[in-house]
Amino acid sequence: MNGEHLPRRPQWHCQMCEPDTPWPCHPARVRLAEAYGRDRIGLSMYVGGLLFVVVAELPEVTPTELYERFVAWTR
Repeated sequence: MNGEHLPRRPQWHCQMCEPDTPWPCHPARVRLAEAYGRDRIGLSMYVGGLLFVVVAELPEVTPTELYERFVAWTR
């Protein structure tokens, strides 16, 4: 990703989109999918690793909600 739609931590909001837009936003998802191309397993492993981090940083959000936000879109 070229530094545009990156997460602002520890809130995990997009740095470029409207305030409080959850990351990965749509443009970030598109760029991640393009970067990984046909390597869906690699993409899933990457966002799965992020999920591990974000669960610790956003304890007020349920793991199910975070899974939907970070991983489910990769299918």
